Amino acid sequence: MSRELRHVEFTVTILDCEHLPEKDGRQMYADDVVQEIRDVVAATVTAWYQQRGHALLAYEPDLL
Repeated sequence: MSRELRHVEFTVTILDCEHLPEKDGRQMYADDVVQEIRDVVAATVTAWYQQRGHALLAYEPDLL
């Protein structure tokens, strides 16, 4: 029997929002950090699915 898990959530705390480093020549903001985390998580889940996840999941994960 298959089961659908709809959400995986986690929380992060950004250190000092007023002193974030630059990225690609521009100041980073909290939203930039969150987007970078989303990109890393999406790439990691995609790589996992290609290596092993396809044997465990009925479908490729839908990354929101």
